[in-house]
Amino acid sequence: MNAMRNLIPALILAAAAFAPAGAPGDEPPTEIRLGKPKPAPWRPDPALTRAAERFLAARQSASMDRTREPAARRWLPKAVKVDTATLVGKPGQTLVAFQFPEGGIEPLGVGGFRVTVYLLFADAQGRVAETRDEVLTFVGSRETYVCGALKTASSMRWDFEEVQKSADRLHSREAYDRADEFLKSWAMRVQGTAAYSMQDFYPAGSGKFMVPCLRFTAEVGKRGYEVLDSPLIMKRGPKGYQVELASN
Repeated sequence: MNAMRNLIPALILAAAAFAPAGAPGDEPPTEIRLGKPKPAPWRPDPALTRAAERFLAARQSASMDRTREPAARRWLPKAVKVDTATLVGKPGQTLVAFQFPEGGIEPLGVGGFRVTVYLLFADAQGRVAETRDEVLTFVGSRETYVCGALKTASSMRWDFEEVQKSADRLHSREAYDRADEFLKSWAMRVQGTAAYSMQDFYPAGSGKFMVPCLRFTAEVGKRGYEVLDSPLIMKRGPKGYQVELASN
């Protein structure tokens, strides 16, 4: 019995000697990573964003007042030929909004960069007339950037005549004209720039018509815009058609 008692402590010491590491207080294992670490995400120089925004703001200003077109053209080297319709819009059009993602600026070696921009033009009545994607290439450095190339990647004409035809087929031109008048008045009241587009025209019950429409607003000289997708309901009343706002 005494021999067994003497053996137990020896067994305990032997087990402790062969126990695996990892007890509290041990150092954590070293983590080994293979390959190169991922580079930090590229952030564009704010000077690049400002240059693109200033050029687009100059074009917007010239679209509102055509006497300012020379100021917009100062951003173009003499060798770059761009017609007036491309630069500031067709006669009667206004550049209502422009947008580009800051992360979409692509550096091109020393002193150059490229960016794709989205432009929205309205006609003299405030209706969206055209949207366009352009690829702008800037050359120079810091405060001396100029637009060395302007290429239209795609464009779309917004045709409101089909909506008019839908109203005419339904013998409801009066309701269409009232909706157009309402939206035109809204665009004139907006502080900043605004444009609208009627997307469709169809019956919505007895004496009612639904007019899905988009309303765009932007701050003059600043990139970005907001769009409100809010249909109008044209309801006939004692004094003609009245406008009701509908939720989607």
